[in-house]
Formats: sequence, C-alpha cells, structure tokens
Amino acid sequence: MLKKTSIKSLFRITALTMAFLIFAVTGAQSYSLAASAETLQGDQEAVNSTVESNSPEPTNNETPNITEEAPNDETLNNDEETSLDDNFHNVNVGDLEIMGEDTSPEASMFVLPIVWAGMGIGQLLGWLAGGTAAVVTIVKFGENVARVADFAAELRKSKQKDKPRYYKAKIDKQGMYIFKGLTDEEALKHLKDSSSNDVWTPLETDAKSLALKYAVSIVGVGSIKITEKESHHLTGYNDTRYYLHYHGEKIGIKRSGHIFYDSTGRMGVNPR
Repeated sequence: MLKKTSIKSLFRITALTMAFLIFAVTGAQSYSLAASAETLQGDQEAVNSTVESNSPEPTNNETPNITEEAPNDETLNNDEETSLDDNFHNVNVGDLEIMGEDTSPEASMFVLPIVWAGMGIGQLLGWLAGGTAAVVTIVKFGENVARVADFAAELRKSKQKDKPRYYKAKIDKQGMYIFKGLTDEEALKHLKDSSSNDVWTPLETDAKSLALKYAVSIVGVGSIKITEKESHHLTGYNDTRYYLHYHGEKIGIKRSGHIFYDSTGRMGVNPR
C-alpha cells in the first residue's frame, strides 16, 4: 500500500512540474512577441513623425521686402582716380575687371576651343572673311604680314564670333604690320618677353586693359602706372608714321612695348 501511495505522489509531482515548465515557456514566448510588436509600433511612429517634420510648410504668395543699402562716401571715393602728372596716372587695381572679360563661374564652365589659335596671317584672314578675303599679305621682317589698315578693315567686316582681341604687331617708318592673333595670355607674355615687343588691338579699352595687366604683373617694388595715350606725331619726323598707343609700367623696374589701337596712323610733322 505504501509503495502504491508513493508512486501516485511521484506521478502527481511530476505532472505538476511538467505543467509549470510548459506554462513558463509559453508565457515567455508570449511576452517576447508582445514586446516585439510594441517595439515595431514605436519605430513606425518615429518614422511617421520624422516624415511629417521634414514636409515643407505651405507658403503664401507674399514676397519679402528687400532693402538695398545706398553706397557710402568711402565706397564712392574708392572709385576715384588721382592724376599725378601729365604723362602718367594711378592705376586702380579694380580696373582690371573691366574691358569685356567674362570671369563668371558660368562662363568658365563652358570653355570652347580657340578656332584661330596657331593660324598664320593668311589663314587668319581667310577665316575672318569666310574664305573670301581680299587683303593681300606681304613679306616683312622675314614673315608674311598684313598692313594694319587693310587688316582692320577686314576685321570690321567679319561676322566670325570669338575673334582675337590682340595681335602681334611691328612697325617701321612706313607703317604697322599684323602677324597673327594672340590670346589675352599670349599678348601679356609677348609684352613681358621683351620691352621691344608690340601688340595691336582694335579697341582703345582693350589696349588700356592690357597695359594695366602688364603693370600689375611685373614683380618688384614700384608704382603701378600706365601712360596716357601717346602718338608722337607732333614730335616725330615727317618720313615716319605714328600710331596711338599705351604703355604699362612699374616705375623704375620695367616698361612694356607699344600697345597700339590706332589703325590709320599719322605722319610726323618735323622734317628730318
């Protein structure tokens, strides 16, 4: 009888233990699933909140008032140029931004190849005239050149875009002659290579601009200046033709050659 009772007690304890274990495992899984669901819901709410906060707010059609400040006296005074004497005037470095150069970021993004780069005077004239140039080139200084008056006339008629602003030039008693087109950088280098090198340009503003750049580019201590426009025909001889020009200079250091812009020239008035 005792053994039978002990066996029943053992079965009862075992059954209770198994039931407890099953309850514990089942409860833990239910808790884990509930926690996961709650976490997922919290993440979704956070995402929705972020999207709502980043959504642009509706705007109205009102335009804010913009007030521009009037330039003060100091700004106006900085634009003034002071003359020192009859032959020279001070250079305002800010003037280097004038004379038709486009240095905006938009322009620098679209740099086209230079069609006329490396062309001799005959090729350049043909390109300017669209293949029908009437200008006759001559041999001078050991190279083919064109007389400046003839070249300037062809240049004025040309409908080509992106024409050179500067040209390698040289003069003698009879006149001025054009060799080839130069980029802005080549024109400045040509002047810096030798003080006897000359450049021609159709426009006075471009001549003045190049003189400014030359003066600023010269390293050393000295006043940055350009000459007033010169011709020398009033002091020159009657067998020589003279043209209007500028020089760039850093006083006491270096002076550029002629930067011509006159295509006609005038004979000197003094007999030789």
